[in-house]
Amino acid sequence: MNLFRATLITISAVLLMQSNAFSQASLPKNDASTQALVELCKDLNDEAAQNFCFGFGEGVYQAYLASRNPKLKPGICITSATGTRESILQEFLVWNQRNPQFNQERAAKTLMRFFEARYPCK
Repeated sequence: MNLFRATLITISAVLLMQSNAFSQASLPKNDASTQALVELCKDLNDEAAQNFCFGFGEGVYQAYLASRNPKLKPGICITSATGTRESILQEFLVWNQRNPQFNQERAAKTLMRFFEARYPCK
């Protein structure tokens, strides 16, 4: 029950931040593409956009943790030693520049690709 509640709170927070962040940016409505997320996250001076990006990434990772089979070895390992949310976001933006072929895919799917490539469990 606690895991469900935590997941629900995370999803709710992401949705609340999304409405605020997208109202600040000049992005097309309902654009969930990687390209739209990257454009939003590149603006380091827009605090609302940055908060949305952090929340979105955390939400994708928390959804992965909540839905993965605990009997199987995890594929993504992000720890407190991994880095700050700012450094992880910057790594994602650099990774995205090297992998533009995913720009038209949904942002959540691309984030999972990034997490798997950058933070595999050893």
